[in-house]
Amino acid sequence: MRSRIGHRAPFVLADKNESEEALASLNGVEPEPWAAAWSRLGARWEEKARAEEKSGDPQKIKQAYLKAYTYYGIGRHPFPSSPGKMEAYRKTREMYLAAARFFDPPLERVAIPFEGKAVVGYLRLPAKRPAPLILHWGGIDGWKEERHSFAEAFLRDGWGCFVMDGPGTGECPMLASPEAHKVYSAALDYFCARPEVDAGRIAVVGSSFGGYWATKVAHVDRERVRAAVNWGGGIHYFFQPEWQEKSRNAPSYLFDLIEARANLFGKRTFEELVRAMPALSLKDQGWLDKPCAPMLLVNGKEDKQVPIEDFYLLLESGEPKAARFFPGGHMGNTPETFPTILKWLRGKLE
Repeated sequence: MRSRIGHRAPFVLADKNESEEALASLNGVEPEPWAAAWSRLGARWEEKARAEEKSGDPQKIKQAYLKAYTYYGIGRHPFPSSPGKMEAYRKTREMYLAAARFFDPPLERVAIPFEGKAVVGYLRLPAKRPAPLILHWGGIDGWKEERHSFAEAFLRDGWGCFVMDGPGTGECPMLASPEAHKVYSAALDYFCARPEVDAGRIAVVGSSFGGYWATKVAHVDRERVRAAVNWGGGIHYFFQPEWQEKSRNAPSYLFDLIEARANLFGKRTFEELVRAMPALSLKDQGWLDKPCAPMLLVNGKEDKQVPIEDFYLLLESGEPKAARFFPGGHMGNTPETFPTILKWLRGKLE
């Protein structure tokens, strides 16, 4: 856990000394003490941010709110499984949007009507318009607020970015199910109609479990998607009970992996999870040999959370696809990984 501080989610923006303070107060990872320890740091930075508001320095205000968002976000990790974690999640959203007042380009909170509810996400667009757009989402624990650094990178390339929560996470109006890709179709409907967006240059990037949804969208909405990236998501073998058993204690995941996966389906136990999972198989749904949008597949060769065989299955099925597998574990996190994705996207969007 300590090795992640300042480097990997959910600790990317966390300070080492402050994190040690929180960890020293903990005897384990039980939900309420975990939420309380990190929320104390969040509240401290929230107080600093509100004090900075009086200074009028937008950078100092923004950075203080981002620190507060970081610690509250760690407090709800990997998902809001208790009242304290739910409150931490509420504060995560509040602090992120407080910081977002000072983003350049600005952030627009978008609520897309969907079956009596809403698909909620954060849109940022470059000055040059109509702009290409990246629809981006994470996995079981990396929700839309935590996609901030990736949105910043997409914007530096001159692309707009809309970050949203995947099914069963955050503010998404659907749980995971074979029909839950409809939330992404609704987002495509909306953005294809916005004049600031170049509807002919929309790409989707799904990280971790989100790579599954990127793959589904690449097939279901292939005519509206210029490019799709599956960065670490299983598509068939991952959903089988055998793999869930094999991966349930994957050392690359901090804690509560099975609980976080089950939460996507509104379930709580391993037994409930393995009954719900198989229905998501894209092989069994009959999609793999159908046409799809251009795809890039990325992962680590030693992934203990998602079987590499799922990526070989994609490569052996349907349309030819690009792939890059990196050393290491889940998502193949190396200094070259995300730049490789950006380079491939440039080739498709420019």
